[in-house]
Amino acid sequence: MKMIVIEALGLHLGYLGSYGNDWVATPNLDRLAVEGVTFDWHFADQPELTPTTPWHERSVGTGCYAFPGRAAPSATTRRPHVVRCDRLAEAIAAAAEHDWLWIEGPSLLPPWNLEDELLDAYFDEDDVEEGLTPWPDPPLAGVALDDAQTVQLQNTYAAAVTMFDAQLRVLTDRLPLEDTLLCVTARSGLPLGEHGMIGTPRPLLHDELVHVPLLLRLPGAAHAGTRIAALTQPIDLLPTFLEALGEAAPPMHGRSLWPLLRGEVDEVRPFAVSGLRIGAEGTWLMRTPEWALHVPIEESGRVPLLFAKPADRWEVNNLYQQQIELAEPMMQTLREFVEQTAGSSLTPDRS
Repeated sequence: MKMIVIEALGLHLGYLGSYGNDWVATPNLDRLAVEGVTFDWHFADQPELTPTTPWHERSVGTGCYAFPGRAAPSATTRRPHVVRCDRLAEAIAAAAEHDWLWIEGPSLLPPWNLEDELLDAYFDEDDVEEGLTPWPDPPLAGVALDDAQTVQLQNTYAAAVTMFDAQLRVLTDRLPLEDTLLCVTARSGLPLGEHGMIGTPRPLLHDELVHVPLLLRLPGAAHAGTRIAALTQPIDLLPTFLEALGEAAPPMHGRSLWPLLRGEVDEVRPFAVSGLRIGAEGTWLMRTPEWALHVPIEESGRVPLLFAKPADRWEVNNLYQQQIELAEPMMQTLREFVEQTAGSSLTPDRS
């Protein structure tokens, strides 16, 4: 059996048909979802938009959290062959050569180099007459977009997503899918102005950055069409792949997803945790099925944020003050979890 992981950078879940989008063309990703398993609540624990950390030091390479200021514990285990590429066609030779391949890329961050024919699918003559033209090089910075700029940004990014989808077809057409475990996920999403940012000039862990796709197509299209509504994180991928290889995983924070796939359990964790620091500013995120709690890492004067899930998908209504009696115990649980997790390479107690 082959295993191939495609880990895009900056793939915004809200632009994929399998996650509810109805206007961006992603036929190959949609087909993968039909033939595979879709994980609905997958949250990046280390959502960096700058891909500088080596794979073996990242949470996906160790199965352990790599929280801000703390390196992930080393995992002595079998590793995939890791390649970084801008276009998936560049990985075809490596896919043929290696039984376990991890592809870091492509990146969907701007600037975008897109063909006119692709852009024409998202900008028609009426758009151009109204001054709505492609915006291939938006700034990665704090922004205040007007309605026209929002449309320009979203439509240009939609074309970038469609290009990524087409690249997926180029690769999968060359793979023996019946004997391949194919995983498509993302290292991070991409803020596109939802909270006053393009990219991450500040460490704001809203859904557009941390809620990322996870699609698994199993050999023989086993479990085709299954959707799993359990909280999962990238730390779970390594133990999942090791179990697929029949190999025992060393102690890890991550959990194999096979019990979810087999219907043996309903969850592998009661909450997901993410952390990000940019410069002197940092944020923790604690995500449960019902709530998203954002907590500043440092004493900076920023107040915690609390959003109801899944109703407030893009997190616009802060309920922290109204729900402070609920939020404070969550904050205490989060602090204890981070302290315990940072203090040991072993799996933390989640009871």
